[in-house]
Amino acid sequence: MPASESEVLVGRRYLERGFLDATMRLFIRNAELVAPADWSRLGERLLERNRVADVVRICELGSVPLPRERMLATGDACLRRKDVDGTIRLYELAGADRERWTQLVDVLTALPDRERQAIEVTERHLTPAHPDTRSSGVIRSAGDAQPRQIKAVK
Repeated sequence: MPASESEVLVGRRYLERGFLDATMRLFIRNAELVAPADWSRLGERLLERNRVADVVRICELGSVPLPRERMLATGDACLRRKDVDGTIRLYELAGADRERWTQLVDVLTALPDRERQAIEVTERHLTPAHPDTRSSGVIRSAGDAQPRQIKAVK
């Protein structure tokens, strides 16, 4: 089906009224006619509703950057509510700085059942990688010539 300027216009009206799913359908169907500002506005509105996966998809389709500052602010709000899973997801997508990761670990260590998660976050985001001991899931001993693969178990 050829792209339609009228569908994009209707999509903009839906966006103004908050009908985000209808807007997404029309914008995706007519992606080549949608302006970057429209994609960005849709991404902002989706983020307001905590629809992070849709935000990422929309930003990729529209070739617009993720609303990084907004995502970090939303992650900070999640952290204040102790929604650590939401915080981690947003911080990883937005590329949070060391200070934010430190605050997250502080919250995780206040929750006794999140010990393993606090360790993982610290290893991933707060501990510098040691090239001789860690390398993409491979642990090397001092005397090992060949790396040993670590298998994940549940």
